Amino acid sequence: MRVAPTVAGDPTQAVMSAEEIAEVLGEKPEDERFCSACGQAVGRGNGSEPGRITGFCGNCRTRFNFHTNTPQLNAGDLVGGQYRILGPVAHGGMGWIYLGQDTAVSNRWVVLKGLLNEDDEDAVASAVAERQFLARIEHGSIVNIYNFVTWAGAGYIVMEYVGGESLNQKLKDRRRSNNGRPNPLPVTEAIAYVLGILPALGYLHEQHLVYNDLKPANIMAVGESVKLIDVGGVMQTNDQSAAIFGTQGFQAPEVASMGPSIASDLFTVGRTLAVMALNFVFHTGKYQYDLPEPLDEPLFAHFESLYRFLLKATAAHPDDRFQDAGEMAEQLLGVLREIVAREERTAKPMTSSLFGGDRLAGLLLLDDTDNFADWRTLPVPKVDPADPAAAFLGDLPEVDPESTLELIVSGLLEGAVLDSVEVRLRRAREMIDAGQDAGQMLESVVHSDPWNWRVSWYRAVAHLRDADAALAAEEFSAVWTELPGELSPKLATALAAESAGAFPRAAQLYAEVIAVDPSYVSAAFGLARCRVAAGDRHGAVEAYDAVPTSSATYTDAQVALARVLTQFVEDAPPTAKDLAAASNTVDAARIDAAERGRLAIEVLERSLAGIQTGAIAEDEKTQVFGYPLTEEGLRHSLEEGYRDMAKLVATDHERFTYVDKANAVRVPSFT
Repeated sequence: MRVAPTVAGDPTQAVMSAEEIAEVLGEKPEDERFCSACGQAVGRGNGSEPGRITGFCGNCRTRFNFHTNTPQLNAGDLVGGQYRILGPVAHGGMGWIYLGQDTAVSNRWVVLKGLLNEDDEDAVASAVAERQFLARIEHGSIVNIYNFVTWAGAGYIVMEYVGGESLNQKLKDRRRSNNGRPNPLPVTEAIAYVLGILPALGYLHEQHLVYNDLKPANIMAVGESVKLIDVGGVMQTNDQSAAIFGTQGFQAPEVASMGPSIASDLFTVGRTLAVMALNFVFHTGKYQYDLPEPLDEPLFAHFESLYRFLLKATAAHPDDRFQDAGEMAEQLLGVLREIVAREERTAKPMTSSLFGGDRLAGLLLLDDTDNFADWRTLPVPKVDPADPAAAFLGDLPEVDPESTLELIVSGLLEGAVLDSVEVRLRRAREMIDAGQDAGQMLESVVHSDPWNWRVSWYRAVAHLRDADAALAAEEFSAVWTELPGELSPKLATALAAESAGAFPRAAQLYAEVIAVDPSYVSAAFGLARCRVAAGDRHGAVEAYDAVPTSSATYTDAQVALARVLTQFVEDAPPTAKDLAAASNTVDAARIDAAERGRLAIEVLERSLAGIQTGAIAEDEKTQVFGYPLTEEGLRHSLEEGYRDMAKLVATDHERFTYVDKANAVRVPSFT
């Protein structure tokens, strides 16, 4: 997914005009007045009197001042004897921001960020924090800090000038071009921008720093990349005394009482994505911390994985959110892959790092499934390579579940492997496959690792095995929210829905899985079953046809397709066209002579029965295995088929049975 480059443009054009400066001057509106430390509303009126412009927060006693002072630097000023000022380019929470040129370094463009006022201790502390922390940070997606200088008693951070356009400005431009009505970014573009900035946050987290104040205004798009441009809120994760800066509507709810964390930083990522892609009042009221429901937000109704991603990213409790920027990026990339695949109608397969592949082919190879909803077709979670038992588990042979359990227990008793989370999970999996109760084994995993999503996965599989589809659906749905960018949980949720008889829901999810990755062939078979249940014969045929010719299940899909074409679907008989298509499918199928003969006989017997009952009309123009679709033609074809099968079977009993059938169906001859 590529986003159109953002042109950097001429830096001098960013300097604000006198009219633009005049618009900023004055007092901040009451509904925008919040304490910079704890986020509480301050400076509000009581109905009869206006709110105070200056004062102290009633919650934490932090001083506030909502006067916007005039710019303290003028064009031509040479700050620190080195930085020539061209003028202000913006006004932020900590004061005016100026464009300048570094006369000591090839007149490179720089930005000077000043303090709101000298008496604001938190603003001063934040500026010092920028100088201390960012001097050792080097990342291509984070603005560079060059220097810290003073001028006329005030301090200024000197940083890299980043051209382009902030994402907030892009949103404003879209609103302006839409006659003042909100016009969010295309969801794929919004996701691409967030994916571009997540490595920068991950880098900060590795340095034990948190950014705190991610929002569209602090992300600059330039060329084909993005960059964090305001680092005023950056602090060390273990610094509980530092001033905390954030923005209402983006900041996590626990920050005011518990302080910031990696989880709260990633909360702001989710909120930033939501604000860019949706149209909702996010900074106050009902959705200050929550999201609209899919019933109220069409984008969520259409892309459920996106909704689940944002639910996890902005969960109320920090432990329920993403805990790592890399993990978050991996899941968001999966969500983007799904959206692009569905919008462009082009598959976007990708190997999962968490799940193995679809298992339907293996079951069909063993002739171990009857093409119904089968829990054994679901992918299996991969072993965590960091687990100390990973090598042992990887070397286990593929044998029956009871034998595998014996090998694991022997390994534990002999000391060949130490007990671990992965060992217990594998034992639980084999116990489920063996029809045993794995509840206690899974509970032992919870005691060691309460947030392990694979516990929910295996509980769901056990419920599905025991025909408790409702409980299975609930557990699989929880895993899908944990891993919104993975296809396997969506496939599992579809299977549970089908098992519960919720065929429209199952069909929708199966179709979405196929759209992204057709190699999940169990989804194609499941979709076909759901469409048959809904009376959609040709929709089922289309689903079987979606199985790639390269798949090991392709022949099975074609055989199932032929059967669907000849069976009654919700009391609707097949048409002459369906029967001819079934005949052609059997002729083209890559199967041996005996299987082809049996399948052809099945098609012919159904066709003849339909004609004899009057459900199917005779049609001399339609050919079925080389004979016209008439009772006489089908009898001739069936007699030929029975006699051919009599030559292929292994026992006399089978041979005599087919000969008797041939004689019974033979068209009488009269002389």
